[in-house]
Amino acid sequence: MLMETVSGAGGNIEIMFLRQRGDDPFISTPERTAQIGEVASRIARFISEARSTLDIAIYDFRLRDEAAAIISDSLRERAKNKVAIRIIYDATTEPDGDIGPATSPAHLEADKKTPGTDTFVRSFADIAQIKGVTGYRVLMHSKYLIRDGSADEAAVFLGSANYTNDSWGLQENNLLQVRSRPLASYFSKNFTDLFTAGRIAERPAVRDVDVIRVADVPVTVAFAPEQSPAIVKEIVGAITAARQRLLVASVVLSSGPILAALSEAIDRGLPLGGLYDGPQMDQVRRQWVAAHVGADKINTWDKICSHLIRKNSLPYDRNKPHQPHNFMHNKLVIADDVVVTGSFNLSNHAMGNAENVLLIRDADIASKYEAYVLQLMAKYGG
Repeated sequence: MLMETVSGAGGNIEIMFLRQRGDDPFISTPERTAQIGEVASRIARFISEARSTLDIAIYDFRLRDEAAAIISDSLRERAKNKVAIRIIYDATTEPDGDIGPATSPAHLEADKKTPGTDTFVRSFADIAQIKGVTGYRVLMHSKYLIRDGSADEAAVFLGSANYTNDSWGLQENNLLQVRSRPLASYFSKNFTDLFTAGRIAERPAVRDVDVIRVADVPVTVAFAPEQSPAIVKEIVGAITAARQRLLVASVVLSSGPILAALSEAIDRGLPLGGLYDGPQMDQVRRQWVAAHVGADKINTWDKICSHLIRKNSLPYDRNKPHQPHNFMHNKLVIADDVVVTGSFNLSNHAMGNAENVLLIRDADIASKYEAYVLQLMAKYGG
């Protein structure tokens, strides 16, 4: 099995670590095909255990080949067994032309999405209730499934990965299955709010994060945009409190408060490690310059990135949207015994998107994430 899987919280939290398989993204390899199949089969198993309801929120959902067949078959099999299926996806229209200063911020610091999600999702219109979610200059950027949300056996499947072949075979991502009715209830409310409105709130009522326990492990759960200030406060607090280890693995890193907290950690002598996606951050940096962002922010990023490993993925080319996408796609912070994960990019503009974040406070789980990030650093830093 290529996909590394670990567990914690008495087996109630299962974590899957993905990495690019094959050095050349243009050349398919047996290992890449196998990993894509493993991810599809793992998600299909999650789907197959649904007994009454299955809610799916995916930003980019457009599988092909065997992976498409595996997921499609699992959904149709559950529908035949009277499981009620609902799907929401991001229905934002990509801007035309070159990325420039006037481009929507959500498109500057978020995953680049190839067209096709609407067509793929609508292929399930005969078995599921489907709704595209829109917003003003923001994205429905979550990636999660909720199984039997009101049952004692409720579970959530979430993480940084979109549901595409490239996400599962060419990108660094992490996925989690969490068995927890309290967690599922928070995700169910988030899903129902988005499904009912069909639009991301522009001025949501701001509220604090929520905390549950999965077995004996404290887990903070939060959703953007309504909890965005609290999310950033929690991430900054974890970084500020760190004394022993601090690692970051993020496709983009542009949040002012998070950059400042990382800079301060460097100043107090805490070793910072991790990695980022080079072309994605090159684009953000160019945008900062074009938008006349202050030199302090650019200098802070330059300071921080000197401590991180750069993955030289294929730059996104709007004129070649179907070329392979091999971004370093995680959204991770490991600060002492705290792991920050989910769909939330460490950017200012993620605060307006529909996103989800977990902060898992467990030394063993943090060590497993640390080992994964160190492996990625060794691969791309050699």
